[in-house]
Amino acid sequence: MVSPVVVAVALIAWAFSVHLPLVYTVLGLGWLLPTLELIGYRSGKRVYIDIAHGLSNYLIAVYAIGGVFGTIVTVFLAGLLPVFTNIAGALLWPVWGIAIVFGVAIALPFIGFYYRSFNRLSPMKHIAVGYAMAITLTVIPAMFRLVFAFINYPAGVAITPSSTSNTGFTLSVNLTKALGNPTYPPLLSSTLLGAIAMTSILISSIHGWRYTSSRSEYHELGHRIGNTMGLIFGILYSIFAAWYLYTIYQYSPTVAWSIFGHPPSYLQSAFYELYRPTFNLSWMLYMNIALGAIILVLLVISIKITSKPIEALKLVLTPMLMDSAEVMNGLAHAPYAIVPPVTAAEALIKAYGLSFALNVAKWLTISQLLTPQINALLSLVSIQPGLLVGSLIFFAFFNALLLYVIYAALSWRRSSA
Repeated sequence: MVSPVVVAVALIAWAFSVHLPLVYTVLGLGWLLPTLELIGYRSGKRVYIDIAHGLSNYLIAVYAIGGVFGTIVTVFLAGLLPVFTNIAGALLWPVWGIAIVFGVAIALPFIGFYYRSFNRLSPMKHIAVGYAMAITLTVIPAMFRLVFAFINYPAGVAITPSSTSNTGFTLSVNLTKALGNPTYPPLLSSTLLGAIAMTSILISSIHGWRYTSSRSEYHELGHRIGNTMGLIFGILYSIFAAWYLYTIYQYSPTVAWSIFGHPPSYLQSAFYELYRPTFNLSWMLYMNIALGAIILVLLVISIKITSKPIEALKLVLTPMLMDSAEVMNGLAHAPYAIVPPVTAAEALIKAYGLSFALNVAKWLTISQLLTPQINALLSLVSIQPGLLVGSLIFFAFFNALLLYVIYAALSWRRSSA
């Protein structure tokens, strides 16, 4: 029978794999659109502005869908891992609050105003609105990435024994120290660069596909810009992703062990059982490296040759790489919901004894935080295995539909363009 941990992380991974491609492309477009406008006005070529105007439909068409799946992710976290949600919510409530305020009250009106003010504001004022929109869109992942960095390495957290707590201890966090999390800068940087790279490659793929049938300047320019930006930001993403993996290796032993397939060299054998990961994901790391290399080769070829097979491969492989990298990063934490640092484990053992340190580690695992409802779900699936098969079929269909929605939104050219 499948373990509750596997089912829980699979459900969360499913929600993320649908939500994140939408978020990445919205974030990427937030920075690309005003940049295209600026290039268009500086060069005097109206077609750049037409492309930006056409692509702005994506923000309207998909931002709401991405928000829906963001809610689904939150519901999964709250329903399957309530203690983790409470811990993260209690410790990092300003972070969650800022992300929600910017996502609903600030970024959404900015997107609508940017879209509706095309050709109604002066060029530079509209570009300024576009960059303001990009900044507000970036604040949202900046806050959520801080939560991910906190899961990797809970910097700024203090643990003290408590006789009144159900867990036997209380947690507190210094947000200033949390912002100094060493895994945070490379994670946030690689997220932003990866979003711009992925969006650029999707744009180049779709415009390249359309260009093979309609040899218009509009699609030719969209294809060329997308390839150039995708190549530049794809290389930058690779550099910052490598930096992120380096910091993970240094500060998060379970995540590093899972991703690289072996314990970090600094981890003493006495701590092996404490930090042993649930999954060995080194195969996924090698697959992601291979996918990235293939995409970069396809980009170089696509700059010189425009063909539907190459554009189709770029269109499919790019979100696949992004999803695979995100799922790998998410699953690598298991069995922990929050990975305890080695230095913290050593300090707790020294200050309060081994049993207290082991109790803290136990309460930070996913299995300890699961709800009884997940076990009921497992029982239902074991009785009716067809539910699992049907879910997989629905998953494949929905993702194919999602890919088409992205294609339709990004390739939609306004009649006034």
